[in-house]
Amino acid sequence: MSLSRRSFMGATALGATGLIAGCSDNSSSITNQNRNSPLDGIGRENIKITDVRVRLFSHDYPLEKWWYGVGVTILTEIETDQGIIGIGGPSPYGGPDFVKEYTETHIKPQILGKNPFDVEIIAPSHRDRNKAMAWAGINVACWDIIGKVKNKPVYELLATNCEPATKIKHYASCGTIWDFDKRPEDLIDEALGYKEEGFYAMKFRFAEHFEQNMTIKKYLPFLEKLRAAVGDDFELIHEFNMRVRIDQALELVPKLAELKFHWIEEPVDRWGRVRGGPSGQKEDIEKAIEWHLQVREAANGVPISGGETMTDRFEFKDWIERDAYDIVQPDCDTTGLSEGWYVAQLAHLHGKPCVPHNWHGDLTWMSNIQLVAAVPNRMVLESCRHYNHFRGGLFKEPIVVKNSYAEVPKGPGLGLEIIDDADKKFPYDPNKHWLKNQPSWLK
Repeated sequence: MSLSRRSFMGATALGATGLIAGCSDNSSSITNQNRNSPLDGIGRENIKITDVRVRLFSHDYPLEKWWYGVGVTILTEIETDQGIIGIGGPSPYGGPDFVKEYTETHIKPQILGKNPFDVEIIAPSHRDRNKAMAWAGINVACWDIIGKVKNKPVYELLATNCEPATKIKHYASCGTIWDFDKRPEDLIDEALGYKEEGFYAMKFRFAEHFEQNMTIKKYLPFLEKLRAAVGDDFELIHEFNMRVRIDQALELVPKLAELKFHWIEEPVDRWGRVRGGPSGQKEDIEKAIEWHLQVREAANGVPISGGETMTDRFEFKDWIERDAYDIVQPDCDTTGLSEGWYVAQLAHLHGKPCVPHNWHGDLTWMSNIQLVAAVPNRMVLESCRHYNHFRGGLFKEPIVVKNSYAEVPKGPGLGLEIIDDADKKFPYDPNKHWLKNQPSWLK
């Protein structure tokens, strides 16, 4: 469903469940309505972890199609004494070599012989973000095993207070490599292409070289041109990537409200550091929250979203309770499924939708779509449309978006299988890592 500013503000006043037709806290077909953990009411089976391994994959990409996070992906596999193998997808932002080494030398000895049904004890999140990503792969793989043992899709197990969905609405997420100085109309062409493809919305980023060559005054007429080109029936989402200062954000967001933007993402630095300021700035979360509250006020009802860099519910807590975010955006490749579920439920209690960050491709998508299908405050899910062979390339039966919707895999566990020749098709090359191979203007 399309969420306008007016319907968003009305829905959040009534509670996040009002966003979803047919999604009720009192659904008679869902048992264990008072479950405070996704594992409550799920019978524990006798199964043990016998092996843990990480497989790394990479693909070629033209330098002109470079963007953060492309080129490599990470697969965590957990083997059991029943021959069941669970798969998980840690975020590539953790660093493929680090995640592999940390998982196989630090995590593996701790969980061998343990029961994957104890996932919340043996595979919690971690406040260190890179380590959290490694643990997220373990957590997701445990849930895949639990679903396979129970012969149920993960989303059915996680749906503790809502009828699960079987189709999830997606928006196109790209707008990454356009250059304002060369031909800004590339972004307009891209947006029109997604509209023709059947997407209801597009999220885009600032142009390349934005910090060096752009001013808000120069930018605003182009945004007006973009809105006119796509029409009022196509939603626009602006991802700021924390790339502007608070004064710039306060100048820009009122105009986005006039142009009826769907939401604004990560407007300013969430650690309270000044963009372009002196090196060695200390984190100031209180200042960051205050900045977001200022932006939220200036946005005149356009929702503010964020949270993809957070690892657990406790990081989200103040931001949710103080209304610094209207939309929360955890990512299961960073939080794991368990913690992602808790974040979504916390947001639900405060009347806020959960719209996960979902950028890296197959191994991120497979867990996030299960989470969104299961929670009462689902709204929509990101679909990365950037050049990426890992969108559909790793699965025997890939997830596919058609006219903004994708079917949730219905098989046991995550419901997906890795192609047999993945290592041959996508041999890992550490030199293809996105940090080691990027345009010169970013170095």
